[in-house]
Order: sequence, then structure tokens, then C-alpha cells
Amino acid sequence: MLPRITLQSRAGRLATFSLLYLSEGIPFGFSAIALVTFLRKGGVGLAEIGFFTAWLYGPWSFKWAWAPLVDLIRIERFGARRAWIAAAQTMMILTLGLVLVINPGTNLFLLTLLIAIHNVFAATQDVAIDALAVSVLPEHERGTANGFMFGASYLGQAVGGSGALYLAGAVGFDWSYALVLGALAMILVFVTLRIDEPRMAVEEAVRRTGNLLADFAARIAVFLHDLRDGLFRSGRGPALGVLFALLPPGTVALGLALGSTMQVDLGMTEAQIANLTLFTTVVAALGCVAGGWISDRLGHRRMLAVWYALTAIPTFYLAGQFTGPGMEGITLGKSYAVAITYNVTSGLVAGTNLALFMGLTSIRVAATQFTGYMAMRNVVYAYSAGWQGQFAAVHGYASVLLIEIILLIGPLALLPFLTPSTRQVEEGEGPIGQETTG
Repeated sequence: MLPRITLQSRAGRLATFSLLYLSEGIPFGFSAIALVTFLRKGGVGLAEIGFFTAWLYGPWSFKWAWAPLVDLIRIERFGARRAWIAAAQTMMILTLGLVLVINPGTNLFLLTLLIAIHNVFAATQDVAIDALAVSVLPEHERGTANGFMFGASYLGQAVGGSGALYLAGAVGFDWSYALVLGALAMILVFVTLRIDEPRMAVEEAVRRTGNLLADFAARIAVFLHDLRDGLFRSGRGPALGVLFALLPPGTVALGLALGSTMQVDLGMTEAQIANLTLFTTVVAALGCVAGGWISDRLGHRRMLAVWYALTAIPTFYLAGQFTGPGMEGITLGKSYAVAITYNVTSGLVAGTNLALFMGLTSIRVAATQFTGYMAMRNVVYAYSAGWQGQFAAVHGYASVLLIEIILLIGPLALLPFLTPSTRQVEEGEGPIGQETTG
């Protein structure tokens, strides 16, 4: 029998959460990169791809609605969070397996529906993973851990995106499903089922009576009370964090479906897209680690403002290179340079964002409040993918990129006011860290 994986050591925590986030990135990279490329090469229009991508992100925007269930329904025998993660991963495998039998050329709606259902379970897995992380990660480790976690997610997207495209080019697209499903199954068996979840991570928030309906009502009441206090009675930062979470985290078009459709419209082959995606996800992963490490030392808000501004540089450069409504004026060399530069900057953003939101979160309601922030952040990706596809189909790529730069004014103006949750100090919930001077 394989030994258990402990979360009591720093190495055990970093390795476990990195691998769990890898399991989030693999299927997402497959859907957002490989499937989008496959659809575009099959003649699917930009508006339809924008709709598909919006539903890809959609379930992540509403995961707050069922997040309380993760706190309420606890199977102590198997580990409260571990049971949810394992169940979600199992359903992710099953739903993605059903996608294999769908012909996207003739039934795009059914494909989109299945991908949406798949991402309901993926989002549920994310809720449970984040709840477990908030429970066991010490304050001084969060920036580094978040960097590794998001770095692993990027690497997972490389496996699911580039790896799938490599296989598609060599032996056919159907084999890419085997890669993704096999990777998910290995993480389920060799990581998730082996986690030794500590008791501190499954401590009850309400006293259980044995009556499921009464316990559910009590947990919802506690949830609403604590969430209200965490968001609106913990200083200005947490409340403004709601608005901040609904604004774009830098310029995002080059990291969504529009970035992939540009590569297809430029005439890049599947192998070229796979090579570029692999390289850019690696540099993005390195950016995640660097961003988390630097922001822990220089302040999350201060450095996040710098990272946001840096995402505008490759976006502005690319927008200025277009000489027509299509890809006129864009060369392979320019496309490669922009993609690499942008992914470094987006990695810096990703490695710092979660640490900022953890600073806004009251530890007493960490699972629910943090999930709320992350769900709002995914609303951004959903509505961005939707309007960008529609707008680009009519006005061209350059117009979308320029609008994105203008939209940066909002989040940059809010950042100085995102002071950490006062509840952490008032209730002795732990050190604020460098965020107080950020």
C-alpha cells in the first residue's frame, strides 16, 4: 500500500497543492487551448468560439453558490476536503470522457454544455482545494505557495494544451483525450486519495445535531453572518475587494480564446501553436513563482500594480502592429515575442493575486469569502471572452486590445485602497505580513 501524503511539512504542502492545481490546469488547458484551436481549424466562427469560452469560465463564476455545501457536507472518515476533491475529480474524468463521443462540427451546443458541466465539477474541486489550503498554509508561506500552485496550473495547461496538440498533429485529436484523462486519473489515485488531511482542516463551524436539514440551515446562517462581517465589517479593503475582483486583472485578451484564434488566423500549424504554448506556459509558471516571492517581500498591492501595468506593454505593442482588420502586419516573429512577454507578465500577476485576496479575507470565513472573490474574478474572464469575440468579429483584433488597456484604469485606481482585513488583527487571526506597507 502506498504511504500517505502528509500536510504537516512545508515540502508536503507545496508538493501536494502544486499537484492538485496541476489537475486543474490540465483539463482547462485542453478546453481553452486544444479544443479552441481544433474548433477554429474546423471553421467555427469567432462569435461561436467566444460563446464556447464564456461557458468554459461560466461555472467558475458561480461556484460561490454551492461553496457552503463543501463546508456543510463532511465525510469525516475520508477527510472532509479530500472527499470533495476526489469526488469532483472522478466526475471531471467521466464528463470529459463523454466529450470524446461528441462531434463538435455538428453539435457545438452539446459540446459546450458538456464542457460547462465538466467545469462545474472542476470549480467544485477548486473550492475544496482552496479551503484545504487556507486551513493548512501558514501566513508566511502563502505567497510562495500560491506562486507554486499557479505555476503548476500553468504547467498543467501546457500538458492539456500543448501536449494535446502534439498528439493531435501526430496521431489524431482523439488521442489527446487519452492524455488528459490519464493524467487526471493518475493524480486522483496517486495524490488525492493519499492525502492525510489533518483534523485542523475539518473543524466544525457549527454543532451537528444529526438532523441534516437543521444542520444545513444552521450552517447557512453562520455562513451568511460571517460572510457579511468578513466583507463589510472588516475595513474598506474587503468591501472594495468585491469591486476589484470584478475588474480585469491586467489586460487579458492575449490569455483568452482571442490569443489562440489570432495564432490560427496567422496560419500557424498545430505544431507551432503547441511549441509556443508549451514555452509560454513554462515562462508563465516561472513568472508565478517570481511574482509571489517578490510580492511577499515588497508588498502585494504595490507589486500587483506594477504587474498589471506590465501586461499592457505587449498588448499595446501588438495593437500598433495591425495594418488591417485581420492579421495584416503581424509576423510570426512579432507574435512569438508578444506571446512570450505577455505570459511572463500574466504569470507575475497570477502569483500575486491570490496572496492579495487572502489578505482581504477573514480567516474565520476563509473558504466561503475567498471562494466568493475567486468566483467574481472568473466572472471577468467569462464576460471578457464574450465581448471580445463579438467585438473582434466586427471591429478587428486591434480595437479589442486598445480597449483592454483603457480598462486598466479601474483596477489600478482601486489597488491603493485594498487594505487588509482588520478582522485578522482585531480577532487575533494571524499576522498581516507585509501587506500593511504594500
